[in-house]
Amino acid sequence: MRLPESFLDALKANNDIVTVMSSYVELKRAGRDYVCLCPFHGERTASCHVYTDTQSFYCFGCGAGGDVINFVRMIEHYNDFMESVKHLAQRAGMALPDDKYDGDSNRRTRLLAMNRDAARYFRDVLLSPEGRPGLEYLEKRQVTENTRIKYGLGFAPDGWHNLHFHMRSKGYSDEEMIQGALLVQKNNSIYDKFRNRVIFPIIDARGNVIAFGGRTLEADAPAKYLNSDETDVFHKRENLFSLNFAKNTKDHFLILCEGYMDVISLNQAGFDSAVATLGTAITPQQAKIMKRYADEVVISYDADAAGQKATMKAINLLDEAGVKARVLNIPDAKDPDEYIKKFGADKFRVLLEGTSTALDHEFGLLKNGLALDTAPGRSDFLKKAIPFLAKIRSDTDRSVYIAEAARITGQQEDTIADLVDDRRGYDSDNEERSIERELIRSDVQRDPINPDAVNYPREERAERGIIAYLMRSPDYLARVEKSLEPGDFPTEFNRRVYIFISDALKRGENVDLSLIGSGFSADETARVTAIIHQGNSLPYSLPRLDEYIKVLTDHRREAGAKPVTQLSDEEMLKRMEELRSKKRKH
Repeated sequence: MRLPESFLDALKANNDIVTVMSSYVELKRAGRDYVCLCPFHGERTASCHVYTDTQSFYCFGCGAGGDVINFVRMIEHYNDFMESVKHLAQRAGMALPDDKYDGDSNRRTRLLAMNRDAARYFRDVLLSPEGRPGLEYLEKRQVTENTRIKYGLGFAPDGWHNLHFHMRSKGYSDEEMIQGALLVQKNNSIYDKFRNRVIFPIIDARGNVIAFGGRTLEADAPAKYLNSDETDVFHKRENLFSLNFAKNTKDHFLILCEGYMDVISLNQAGFDSAVATLGTAITPQQAKIMKRYADEVVISYDADAAGQKATMKAINLLDEAGVKARVLNIPDAKDPDEYIKKFGADKFRVLLEGTSTALDHEFGLLKNGLALDTAPGRSDFLKKAIPFLAKIRSDTDRSVYIAEAARITGQQEDTIADLVDDRRGYDSDNEERSIERELIRSDVQRDPINPDAVNYPREERAERGIIAYLMRSPDYLARVEKSLEPGDFPTEFNRRVYIFISDALKRGENVDLSLIGSGFSADETARVTAIIHQGNSLPYSLPRLDEYIKVLTDHRREAGAKPVTQLSDEEMLKRMEELRSKKRKH
């Protein structure tokens, strides 16, 4: 079903993009428009622009963009256009033109239902004879029945097709289970992803089961913890375990832990503000999510080298997100769970309130084991302090700790500041070289939206030029069609965009970002937004349009004398492969 243009216009009029985005990010006035730190990638300088006249946004850093519908679609991780429309319609108190509309959201709804049924299966198995090993593990960890029920904990039995065949009996296809990351497909075999593991359902802030984590009971297993692969409803970098409980905490802070059991133990002891990342170090997205629920985060990571490195990264990312960070130092215990079992929840609460600021904690660790009353000790301290100081991103904080380092070592502040600046330059150069190596190593990863672009760089630029031109001046479609057919667009994504635009124009529809969003994914819609913004930097002249057309006609001529319209499907596939092969050789 296509929504009426009048409805979409009213929807956007009732959901001003500035107002909507302000509920997610902090906007700052820039002339008649606004800027903000992009919520879709980590940055320190605002590169996301909000345009009031076109009611659109575009990030010059990562390319995210679109209208208010696409913004909500991206920020809420909705899989399809209609979910975002429903969200905004509900916000504005508007009824959809057709209340019976199910649309593409059925797939996301189906996936969430499948996850819910899988969670029920794991829960039931835990209480069966097959689940006894998992139940014994939880009992050993002193997880109570109430906590087990609260978190929906379960068990995946030791077998290759237990969940597989159960979910089949519930009416789910193998393809759905593979797409939902419940099954693994490898070498023409399909089997359960989770086997002989205690299962931790991962639940989003809206209460949906979006994924699973599994803790092995095998001593020699290659991975102690295993998480679901990413799906249409699960993005591990943008979710936090137990956020569904922590979002309602009465505490003024969140406790950031390393793993599921750390969080569950704390929650069971009455600390419902505990959350954990999902198999990765903290990400900028997770830091921004925590900012929505608290202005302060207590970091509770291990005290080993890896934990200290992760702590420093968390400090910086939380600082960038505008969140105050403190670090939990646990005496006489290896983790919060052990401390609470030894000394009780009340003493742990006192410990929490007395935690030092993050940088104080980290700076203090640099002095451990050093004889600072000796010249060698002060020298060793300075060698450790310079890299630490270079990683502090706040200029104010860096200056304060440089002064403290000068006091401890007896050196001039300017001398230490110069050493820190040199180290920051070195670190920056290393980061740039790392990025360059990544780009050289994998061309395909440069453009996941349009991977064909790497094989046809010149033609792809021409394709973008034509798309941008038609979005601005749709009356020139006939001029383009006089010389080109869709098959003359060598990259698959741009070809789809061109076909979508030309078909819509022939139907007499107004082609805008909302219409694009109805036919493409959120990331694809953002790409079209980028094409439009990039096109705006060049003059929209007929000679330029004709040059774009000529690039594609020349490409067609080089590809073979036989016109595209006369090629069979087999010949078309063969020609495309020949072109790709030719490009690879060059």
